[in-house]
Amino acid sequence: MGGFEAVKWIIGFYTNRKTNARIEDAHADVEEFKALREYNEFLQKQLSEKEERFVEQTGRLRQVQDELFTLKESYSDVKLELALKRCERKKCGDREPQNGY
Repeated sequence: MGGFEAVKWIIGFYTNRKTNARIEDAHADVEEFKALREYNEFLQKQLSEKEERFVEQTGRLRQVQDELFTLKESYSDVKLELALKRCERKKCGDREPQNGY
Protein backbone atom coordinates (compact mmCIF):
# COMPACT_ATOMS: atom_id res chain seq x y z
CA MET A 1 0.00 0.00 0.00
CA GLY A 2 2.82 2.43 0.83
CA GLY A 3 4.61 1.93 -2.48
CA PHE A 4 1.40 2.19 -4.46
CA GLU A 5 0.50 5.48 -2.72
CA ALA A 6 3.97 6.85 -3.51
CA VAL A 7 3.59 5.95 -7.19
CA LYS A 8 0.12 7.48 -7.23
CA TRP A 9 1.47 10.65 -5.58
CA ILE A 10 4.36 10.90 -8.06
CA ILE A 11 2.01 10.45 -11.04
CA GLY A 12 -0.41 13.02 -9.60
CA PHE A 13 2.45 15.43 -8.91
CA TYR A 14 3.83 14.98 -12.43
CA THR A 15 0.47 15.43 -14.16
CA ASN A 16 -0.64 18.38 -12.01
CA ARG A 17 2.66 20.25 -11.71
CA LYS A 18 1.65 23.01 -14.15
CA THR A 19 -1.75 23.36 -12.54
CA ASN A 20 -0.17 23.52 -9.10
CA ALA A 21 2.30 26.14 -10.33
CA ARG A 22 -0.56 28.24 -11.71
CA ILE A 23 -2.43 27.92 -8.43
CA GLU A 24 0.66 29.00 -6.48
CA ASP A 25 1.17 31.94 -8.86
CA ALA A 26 -2.47 32.92 -8.41
CA HIS A 27 -2.12 32.81 -4.62
CA ALA A 28 1.05 34.90 -4.84
CA ASP A 29 -0.74 37.41 -7.09
CA VAL A 30 -3.66 37.61 -4.67
CA GLU A 31 -1.30 38.32 -1.77
CA GLU A 32 0.57 40.93 -3.81
CA PHE A 33 -2.66 42.66 -4.85
CA LYS A 34 -3.84 42.57 -1.25
CA ALA A 35 -0.61 44.24 -0.09
CA LEU A 36 -0.86 46.84 -2.86
CA ARG A 37 -4.51 47.54 -2.00
CA GLU A 38 -3.62 48.04 1.68
CA TYR A 39 -0.74 50.34 0.73
CA ASN A 40 -3.02 52.29 -1.62
CA GLU A 41 -5.62 52.69 1.14
CA PHE A 42 -2.88 53.88 3.51
CA LEU A 43 -1.71 56.46 0.97
CA GLN A 44 -5.29 57.61 0.31
CA LYS A 45 -5.81 58.06 4.05
CA GLN A 46 -2.61 60.09 4.36
CA LEU A 47 -3.60 62.22 1.38
CA SER A 48 -7.03 62.96 2.80
CA GLU A 49 -5.48 63.89 6.18
CA LYS A 50 -3.03 66.22 4.43
CA GLU A 51 -5.86 67.80 2.44
CA GLU A 52 -7.82 68.37 5.67
CA ARG A 53 -4.78 69.98 7.30
CA PHE A 54 -4.23 72.11 4.20
CA VAL A 55 -7.84 73.32 4.25
CA GLU A 56 -7.58 74.08 7.97
CA GLN A 57 -4.29 75.95 7.57
CA THR A 58 -5.61 77.85 4.55
CA GLY A 59 -8.64 78.91 6.59
CA ARG A 60 -6.42 80.11 9.43
CA LEU A 61 -4.17 81.95 6.97
CA ARG A 62 -7.13 83.72 5.38
CA GLN A 63 -8.46 84.67 8.81
CA VAL A 64 -5.08 86.14 9.80
CA GLN A 65 -4.85 87.94 6.46
CA ASP A 66 -8.32 89.42 6.98
CA GLU A 67 -7.32 90.60 10.45
CA LEU A 68 -4.11 92.08 9.04
CA PHE A 69 -6.04 93.86 6.30
CA THR A 70 -8.49 95.26 8.87
CA LEU A 71 -5.63 96.45 11.07
CA LYS A 72 -3.86 98.05 8.11
CA GLU A 73 -7.09 99.75 7.13
CA SER A 74 -7.64 101.12 10.64
CA TYR A 75 -3.97 102.16 10.83
CA SER A 76 -4.34 104.03 7.57
CA ASP A 77 -7.50 105.75 8.84
CA VAL A 78 -5.76 106.79 12.06
CA LYS A 79 -2.74 108.01 10.12
CA LEU A 80 -4.95 110.11 7.84
CA GLU A 81 -6.82 111.53 10.83
CA LEU A 82 -3.51 112.40 12.49
CA ALA A 83 -2.27 114.12 9.34
CA LEU A 84 -5.55 116.03 9.13
CA LYS A 85 -5.42 117.27 12.72
CA ARG A 86 -1.68 117.80 13.06
CA CYS A 87 -0.41 121.32 13.33
CA GLU A 88 3.25 122.19 13.67
CA ARG A 89 2.64 125.24 15.84
CA LYS A 90 0.67 125.06 19.03
CA LYS A 91 -2.58 127.05 19.11
CA CYS A 92 -2.37 127.85 15.44
CA GLY A 93 -5.16 130.22 14.47
CA ASP A 94 -5.01 129.32 10.80
CA ARG A 95 -5.76 125.69 11.50
CA GLU A 96 -8.77 124.23 9.70
CA PRO A 97 -10.64 122.76 11.50
CA GLN A 98 -9.89 124.65 14.67
CA ASN A 99 -8.97 122.51 17.62
CA GLY A 100 -7.22 122.97 20.93
CA TYR A 101 -3.80 121.96 19.74
